[in-house]
Amino acid sequence: MTLDVVCWAPEAFFSLNLLVFLWYGTGAVVSPVTERVSLCVSSLRESKNREKNLSLKERERLSFEHREKERYSLQMYRRPLSLNLPSGGPSHAAGHMSLWAVTLSLLRALLIWNCPLQTLQAGGVFVRDVFSQNLGLFLWIVASLALWVTIGWQKKRGIIHTEYVFLALLSLFGQHLLLMSTDLMALYLCLELQSFSLVVLCALNYTNPYAIEAGMKYFLLSAFRSCLLLLGIGLIYWQTGHTRLSHLRELLSVTSFVYRERGERPSLTLWLGLWLVGLGLLWKLAAAPLHLWAADVYMGAWSSVTLWISTLPKIAVLGFWTHTWHPIWTTAFGSAAAIFSGLSLLVGAFAPLAQTHLKRLLAFSSIGHMGLMLMCLSGGNEGFRALWAHMGIYIVTSLAVWSLYMWPFGRPKSQSPGPQYLWDLAGLNHSSPVRATAWAGAMVSLRGLPPLAGFLGKLGLFWWRLNTSQYVLLSLALLSTVVSTVYYLRVLKISYVDRPQSWSSYGPLHSSNAYMISRAWVFLCLLLWHGTPILLRGHLLALRT
Repeated sequence: MTLDVVCWAPEAFFSLNLLVFLWYGTGAVVSPVTERVSLCVSSLRESKNREKNLSLKERERLSFEHREKERYSLQMYRRPLSLNLPSGGPSHAAGHMSLWAVTLSLLRALLIWNCPLQTLQAGGVFVRDVFSQNLGLFLWIVASLALWVTIGWQKKRGIIHTEYVFLALLSLFGQHLLLMSTDLMALYLCLELQSFSLVVLCALNYTNPYAIEAGMKYFLLSAFRSCLLLLGIGLIYWQTGHTRLSHLRELLSVTSFVYRERGERPSLTLWLGLWLVGLGLLWKLAAAPLHLWAADVYMGAWSSVTLWISTLPKIAVLGFWTHTWHPIWTTAFGSAAAIFSGLSLLVGAFAPLAQTHLKRLLAFSSIGHMGLMLMCLSGGNEGFRALWAHMGIYIVTSLAVWSLYMWPFGRPKSQSPGPQYLWDLAGLNHSSPVRATAWAGAMVSLRGLPPLAGFLGKLGLFWWRLNTSQYVLLSLALLSTVVSTVYYLRVLKISYVDRPQSWSSYGPLHSSNAYMISRAWVFLCLLLWHGTPILLRGHLLALRT
């Protein structure tokens, strides 16, 4: 009994904190913390306490016009030890909750690191082993960084949705459980827990029609994916009577051998069920041709939500695939993942050439990178070390890119939270050389050019594919890399060469974003020459799959 309590300690701790966040964020009348301001009037030598409680309509107006909340003007009280400060709570409740969520994520990572290994939970539906522990630790650290870089952005935009943090943590909980899942029903529940939260997050900016479109498309396509996934699980259970993945792996290995010896064809119903489950996982990865939701969701959702969708679900789904699903998929379909890899590479190379919106370009760029990572799933376990090394570098680059995108930005007759179109970066080298250099480094790393670490990730993937003698897929990857150079260097051309028709300007950057951009720059510059730690970590994860 004591061991069970210790094993469930991280999940119990996180569930309790989720309840606290839900209670705190929806307290009173579902409004931000009411501030009590002390107004000191020097002429009358008296102090009056006034309570300012904005109505819901007024809060929405102030929030979506991107203006700071109106405050009472404070006059200096010319006496020692006078306090003219808000005294009733944090000035921005959503940012305050995000800061607490960062602390919670780091504590959660510490609990995972000290939790007993090789433990069965919920009757063996979830298993915590060395692989899930290490990748879960990486997942929670990335989540804490993703929450941290959005604090300043929320304050600048005037985001008052305190439920944002709760929904983000709820999806993170589903991703954490997915890494430990060993059953098809657990897989379905974890994916639905993510989708439920992400659908609401995509449409949270409900005054923006693009956000409503993003939420509706993500909801409808996610519901269709859920139906196919349930159909696949039902077909598998109908044919085998099992949903435990370890049992399915053993059953498939035996039946495949028997079918080969007898010269018979395998059960098409079982193979169809496995194919549908695989499609459900590939949909979460936005692999072509299951990528049609990605560009519109990236464009319509908040930048913080886009950062969340582009990083954390990929870690969780790829972790589940390599650790649990890969033996079943390769036994049934061999290297069929190469088809999705090749299509993703082509879509990620040619689709961005016609894009002018920066978010859509980054969406198709992520599809191209997913094609590179799927190359490692079309063979044996030998390519997993290249997969995780490239994933680590890609995550750091994504954090830098979206931190740059959240940099407060303005152009004549427009006020936006970041650059929306490619031409918004025109003349950036003249107006802000530091920002232009940061954007250049991010694009060079995404492209995979030296001297930044993105080159190391792509080199490992290409080298592994060359050793496996799969020259067709390697040729597609090289073609995709060459073509993608055009739109990555196009961003640099606009920033450094093109003359702007109208000048745009960047505002002051929050300290969290500044730290993330600078640390990511140092990481990407040094890792190409001192890449042994991340390569060894990727090799260690590959050995433990």
